Amino acid sequence: MGIDDMDTEEGGCTTYVMYSYIKHLVHSGLEDYIVGLPRLTRLNPYVPFKTRGNASLSVVLRVDTEDEAEDYVELMQAMVDQMVKRVGKTSPGIAYVVLNDLSAVPSRLVWFYEKSVRDVVTMDLARRVAEKVNARLIGGRGVIGALASIGYLPRDATYEFIAYRGEGFERPAIEPQDVITWDSVTRPFTFLNVDGDRVLIEPHGPDPVLFGVRGDSPYHVIAMGNYLASKYGAIGWIVYLTNQGTDEHRTYMGKYVPYRNVNVVGMIINVRFDEHGHAYIELDNGMKAIAYRHLGISKEIANCVGCLVNIWGGLKPNDEGVIYIEGIRVLHDREIEIKNPRCPRCGGPMESLGKSGILRCKRCGFKDKIPRVISARNRWLIIEPRRSEYRHLMKPVERIGLEGLALYMPKPSLWIY
Repeated sequence: MGIDDMDTEEGGCTTYVMYSYIKHLVHSGLEDYIVGLPRLTRLNPYVPFKTRGNASLSVVLRVDTEDEAEDYVELMQAMVDQMVKRVGKTSPGIAYVVLNDLSAVPSRLVWFYEKSVRDVVTMDLARRVAEKVNARLIGGRGVIGALASIGYLPRDATYEFIAYRGEGFERPAIEPQDVITWDSVTRPFTFLNVDGDRVLIEPHGPDPVLFGVRGDSPYHVIAMGNYLASKYGAIGWIVYLTNQGTDEHRTYMGKYVPYRNVNVVGMIINVRFDEHGHAYIELDNGMKAIAYRHLGISKEIANCVGCLVNIWGGLKPNDEGVIYIEGIRVLHDREIEIKNPRCPRCGGPMESLGKSGILRCKRCGFKDKIPRVISARNRWLIIEPRRSEYRHLMKPVERIGLEGLALYMPKPSLWIY
């Protein structure tokens, strides 16, 4: 069963609705009927009508009959009616499907998740997919994300420990040293906790989330999260399996499609900065990109005119087709190094005798007009944004090599409090 679109601009949180629902099941003695961990799925970050965090939630429940499944759904409906304020563009939705075999999730449902995380999908498409896979949709526009979340079949995954504050309580400021200390002892199994002295795990919106710790190990996020939850007065917490930090939204396609992630290769021929410090980049293939100042990569880009690069990011839907940069990989550096060759007679170091172009060996004195050695510096590097500018789905560099690790981690005995 999946849910989505439970938050408003003034507050609320879809993850908190799912937390409250699962907490009710646990208090009712139904914890053993919850299969695995609940899932938090971030969808396409470039769609214009996304929710505040663009997250949908789902949970797998073991049932004996379809009537029992409907009982679980009715309980969720009652909780949504009680907790969600339908104001503005908030349009909550629920989706569910009953399967005989969890390993046989319909391929069309998996396809719908993949399309939802990389493209723009419509209500009409959601209804047609639901009809094909015998899924039920209840509610408004949130059924799109809800249906996508139940199609999430992870090939790579991470975890997030989310702690909640009490209603009406101010969110306390988390001391940077607490996060720095825990970050140092849980790396590389947690990520994006702190940027210098800036705490990255606490949100700044009106939602009930106190903080969230993300990582590749549920045990490491629980160790760090449980300490902070106790110190800063959380009323409860939960661990979600997520698609965050996996680059699931990347399409690796090299053509312009509005609201999608684009992946292009070209040589930077010009970099122009406006009065705000934003970098406007032109490639030799005619494509253009923008690196906003707050990404903190302007200096590296300015030094890359002439470099062959791989650029990826979201497409801005305007007439020019401009890419909003997420990251750059330098494939071939423009810089070259000019060195004197070694002496052909004894192998010793050579030195220049001036404008004549003649070189002399420092060891044996051999002299001749020998050409110098020209070589490319050939840096293979990734220009990434500062840690505070990562979107939920973007893969941090420190996760490279840990892909798929989360899928081999057993479910912790204590995963909700």
